[in-house]
Amino acid sequence: MLKIFRNIRRKLLSENRSSKYTLYAVGEIFLVVVGILIALQINNWNESKQEDAITQKYYEGFISDLEKDKTLLDTLINVRKKQSASAKVLLGMIESKEYDLDEFYNHYYFLFPFYRFIPNSNTMEEVLNSSHLRFIKDENIKNRILNLRSAYKSIQLNEEHVYEDRAVYLYSDLTLNHIEFNGLFIADSGFDVIKKREVSFSKSKDAEVYRKDAEYFINNRHFKSFLNLLEFNLQFVIPQIEGTRKECSSIISLIEDKLK
Repeated sequence: MLKIFRNIRRKLLSENRSSKYTLYAVGEIFLVVVGILIALQINNWNESKQEDAITQKYYEGFISDLEKDKTLLDTLINVRKKQSASAKVLLGMIESKEYDLDEFYNHYYFLFPFYRFIPNSNTMEEVLNSSHLRFIKDENIKNRILNLRSAYKSIQLNEEHVYEDRAVYLYSDLTLNHIEFNGLFIADSGFDVIKKREVSFSKSKDAEVYRKDAEYFINNRHFKSFLNLLEFNLQFVIPQIEGTRKECSSIISLIEDKLK
């Protein structure tokens, strides 16, 4: 192609046709500009295609992370609701001064397991650490994911607060002097790990010890205050976790619609 243009230019110059040469030169410049524009357009198209592939990879990563977070939040909601129910049952026993030994301890020991919520933030951390937030072009999705990240941090802070209250109560001498930690295994599975046999609190060899301790807790103001504080915190924490779990589902639906 270049050889053809060179021959035409040489012929026009040899024939001294300046007007036609000028017209030819303008046309040649026009063709060069068009060629550059086409090359730029192809380059932009390739870059756009690469960016779309990166964006899709991040969207798919977000969906994967959020699905896992939903499972974690479901577990956390389940644990916290059961603990709230146990606290209410125990408060009822304290008010009535009537209780069944096995029921008391099955609720009592369920107050102590601590479930730490650790969200799956691999995709978000990759996006932020690589300065690729610009690839999340949907502003609604971007903002909601960032807000969700803040909600996760709030849940973790609240969970730490619940944990600290629990630790202060559990490791107080007022508690430690009246609790058998072997009861954790009995409450969890009805199995005495030390004695390696099926057992209940009321039928345990240490039944009288458990009964004496239960009487202490039923009449202990420190224990009642702990239950009231735990229930107060959970009434705030549970709706927050449920709302965050709902937001996870909503964002997943938004991203799935975007990918379609």
